[in-house]
Amino acid sequence: MLASAVLLALVLTPAGRADEAPVATIAVSSSTSGSSLAGRLVEGVMSFRGQDYLLTLRGVAEPVNTVGSVRGLLRPGDIEGTFRPSDGALRNASGVTIRFEPPLPLVAGRLEIEVSRQMSPKSSGGQPGAGIE
Repeated sequence: MLASAVLLALVLTPAGRADEAPVATIAVSSSTSGSSLAGRLVEGVMSFRGQDYLLTLRGVAEPVNTVGSVRGLLRPGDIEGTFRPSDGALRNASGVTIRFEPPLPLVAGRLEIEVSRQMSPKSSGGQPGAGIE
């Protein structure tokens, strides 16, 4: 009976981060906001928990249209930071991973993401940009 309980617990336990369902998506358009020494500045839109956020991505090698599946995101602000390649995806220090299809071509093997602003109004009636944690 104990063995059955252990087996049932293993089957019902969520899989590790690599297997968990995406919690957000990022749509990246080929239009660029400019360029810098670290590559092109590209804008993307992250959809997370019914809200859209405008992102600035630095380090993109060339214009591209791609969609990223985001895992490990708890708050919108966790998407910010430097992402480096890890197991076929990109990962930041907060443990957030993004898998772009098709892959996002990078300059210098890293991508920097910053939340520019929240695009969808919050129902709380707070100030613009409020709620980005």
